[in-house]
Amino acid sequence: MTRHEDRFAKDLQSEIPHLWRFARSISNSSEAADDLMQTALERALRNKHQYVSGTKLRSWLFAIVRNAQLDEFRKVERRGHHVPIEEWYQDAQFAPAQEKHVELGDVAKGIEGLRPEERDVLELCVFSDMSHDQIATQMGVAVGTVKSRLSRARQALAA
Repeated sequence: MTRHEDRFAKDLQSEIPHLWRFARSISNSSEAADDLMQTALERALRNKHQYVSGTKLRSWLFAIVRNAQLDEFRKVERRGHHVPIEEWYQDAQFAPAQEKHVELGDVAKGIEGLRPEERDVLELCVFSDMSHDQIATQMGVAVGTVKSRLSRARQALAA
C-alpha cells in the first residue's frame, strides 16, 4: 500500500461511525443501514482514485451513501418489494380453481355487455396500461370523456 492509500484507509475508518448514523437516519432499519453501509464502503474503496485529497472526505462519503440509497429506491421501484416465497405462500389464500374460473367468466360476460366505447376505454386502461391522456389521444376524445366512460364501465361491472 502506498502512503496515500494508507492514509485514505485510516481516514475512511474514522468516518465509519458518522456514515453509519447517516445511513441509519435515511434507511428504515438497522439491517438496511448495514446493507447501505456495505454498498457505500465498497463503492468508496473501488472509487478512491476519484477522491481529491485535501477535500472533505465525509462529504464525499455522505454523497456515496445518499446515492446508494437512491439507487436502492430506484431498484425497489422497478422490481417491487421482495417477499420471500415462504411468507407469500403462508399469507396467500387460495380459492378453488373452479370458483376463479366462474368469476373470470362473469367478468368476461360483464365486459361483453358494456357499450363498445366503454369497453374500449376499459380495455385500454386496464389491459394496455395506458394513461387517460394517451387513451384520449388514441380515441380522439377529451380526457373527461375517457374518465366518464371508464367510470360508467366500472359501475356496470360492479353491479
